[in-house]
Amino acid sequence: MLYDRLGFLLGRAHLEHRRVAAAHLAEIGIDPREVGALGVLVTEGPHSQQRLGGIMGIDRSTMVAVTDGLESKGLVRRERNPQDRRAYALVATPRGQRLLARATDAVEQAESEFLAGLPAAEQRRLKHLLRRLLTE
Repeated sequence: MLYDRLGFLLGRAHLEHRRVAAAHLAEIGIDPREVGALGVLVTEGPHSQQRLGGIMGIDRSTMVAVTDGLESKGLVRRERNPQDRRAYALVATPRGQRLLARATDAVEQAESEFLAGLPAAEQRRLKHLLRRLLTE
């Protein structure tokens, strides 16, 4: 019965994928949330900590911890926001940009490992269906 429930299946799949990804990322010294934050900053440019947390769906206190971790590793820095001199924007450092490339490879390896039980066509279909659920 439990394995017929969408919430349970999505939650368990998320936890298992996260476990596999965390193991791959630990080898390079970064965790999944940090990779997500760094990815947003590299692809979209600087954001305030609050805005970054909103994009990622992370609460304020967790976002503080993620930001502090990235900053302590030299992967992001805080700069004055040119639009609001009272606020700061998070900016990916060159080191952060380089590490993101390695982390992306690690995440792709983790995804391949996690989805290995499905044929390639089913993997693509699963991603397609999940994107539709999230964008419609």
